[in-house]
Amino acid sequence: MTLVRHRRIAVVSAGLAVGAALGVPGVALAQTGGTSAGAPSVAAPSAAGPDTLWRAVITGPPSLIRRISGVRAEPGPFREYFQSPPASGTGAHRHTADMHIRVISGRQYILMGDLDSARVQHFDAGQSFVIPAGMWHVEWFEEDTLVEISGVGPMRTERPPAAVRVPVGATVPHR
Repeated sequence: MTLVRHRRIAVVSAGLAVGAALGVPGVALAQTGGTSAGAPSVAAPSAAGPDTLWRAVITGPPSLIRRISGVRAEPGPFREYFQSPPASGTGAHRHTADMHIRVISGRQYILMGDLDSARVQHFDAGQSFVIPAGMWHVEWFEEDTLVEISGVGPMRTERPPAAVRVPVGATVPHR
C-alpha cells in the first residue's frame, strides 16, 4: 500500500470557482463553528442556521459533492455523490448522524474509532459500509473514487479543537 502524502491546501475560493464552472452545487467542505487561520468562511448554501460556516478540510486536490436528494443539514433523508481525486483525504472528524457509504468506483480508505489504535480499512467498488454517528474517522483516496453517501438529517460534521503545540524547552507566557 502506498502512503498518501498529505498537504493542506486552501481551496475555498478555487474550489467554489471550479465547482461553479463545472455546474457542481458545491465542493467537499465541512461544517464547523469557526474558521482556520487565514481561511475565509463561506455561508452554507442551505438555510440550516447560524452554525453552518464552511472551511476547507481536505488534503490534496479538491473533492466534489453533488446533491442527489435532500439536504444533510435539514430534517429528513439525504443522498449525495462524493468524488475524490487521487491523493486526497480528510482530517479527523465525526458526524451527528449515521453515514451510509457505497463505493461506486475506486477505493476508499478509512480509520474509524480510536484513531491512535484503529486499523486501516479499505472498501472497493461495489462494497458498502456505515460510519456510525459520533465515530471519529479519517478518510483518504489513492485513486479517483466515487462514493454515494446517504443518511437522515439534520447532520453536522464536527472537527476536534485545534491543539496548541509547544516545543520542548519553550516557555509559555502567562497572563
